[in-house]
Amino acid sequence: FAPQIRDLWKAMSKEEQVAATEEELVRIAGVKEMKKTASHSVALNAFHDARASLASVQSQMESLHNRTGLEMLLLAVRADAQNISCPQVWTSGDVVDEFFQLTNKMSLSDYAVRFECYCLSGIQGTAKTYESELMALKSKTSKLITEKLHEAVAPRSVSKMFYTNFDTHITEKYGVVVVNWPLPQFVAPGSINSWLELQTLYNAWSLGSTHFRCLSPSETETW
Repeated sequence: FAPQIRDLWKAMSKEEQVAATEEELVRIAGVKEMKKTASHSVALNAFHDARASLASVQSQMESLHNRTGLEMLLLAVRADAQNISCPQVWTSGDVVDEFFQLTNKMSLSDYAVRFECYCLSGIQGTAKTYESELMALKSKTSKLITEKLHEAVAPRSVSKMFYTNFDTHITEKYGVVVVNWPLPQFVAPGSINSWLELQTLYNAWSLGSTHFRCLSPSETETW
């Protein structure tokens, strides 16, 4: 059969060869392109499906809570690295968050991150992944705050950021204060072990809602 096809092909002109294969080449190109985008489309479709479905479930749970007073918790995380969904947490009220914090010594947001790590890497990789990501966020936040401090005191120089006795080491020497610190305690990022609090602190500095401010001469004198 192959020799017959070869002889037939040789007997065809260039135009006839193009015409005979053009449609199949277009189909093959389409298959190749589909393979390139298939995994992306699947992941994107899964993301939209999960978001819409969870929104529907949350709405039904909220209605049920309003009708019956039942307290509920909804927690959803990905178990496939190709999935682009973020951890989703919903509670029917503050009592659920308070109970979880009291009994587990961590926030639901932190628990969701750990749960996702476990689902993605299994129990052996969970602690290592969570701790490494937590350490990376601590380092990134600390570096960002120090960079903001350098900008605030420029052209003067400061060796490092002080959290203990900040007033003495920074405000008294450089006339700089911190505005809108978002956490209950003023401590170094390295001392914070809550993912949620660290992320809140990092976002506050990166977005500018928390910042350093130079005191005016009159404010410095009053201070």
